[in-house]
Amino acid sequence: MKASLTVEMLKELLPDGVTVPQPAKTAIRDLPDEERKAYKAKKQAERRAALKQRAEGGSIKFDAETTRDALADAAIILLASGAPGAEAIEAYLRTVFRDQVGAPLTIKARAKSGQLRPKLLRFVGNAA
Repeated sequence: MKASLTVEMLKELLPDGVTVPQPAKTAIRDLPDEERKAYKAKKQAERRAALKQRAEGGSIKFDAETTRDALADAAIILLASGAPGAEAIEAYLRTVFRDQVGAPLTIKARAKSGQLRPKLLRFVGNAA
């Protein structure tokens, strides 16, 4: 009762028109198990629907895996075309595979022949 009396006394001190903020909603972690599970299932379904919609729209989820795939695709395209920057990729491959002398040349040949294909190229076509 002390708390409500204190609140009432404080309300009297407030000028007219000023409202007292209401307490925050219950945190998700404080919900009963069934409600929390239902909430999480709903949020997961919404997340999956958003990812599906994004993919249909020509985009993909931004995370470490797709970032690596995009960078690998860029390297494959540069190697296959011989565009500026291909030399830097070849030098990097020589460093990474320094014990396997033929590996960088094989990778370059596979990129040029189409055996080594970009994973995410289908999304690039939709962006234009």
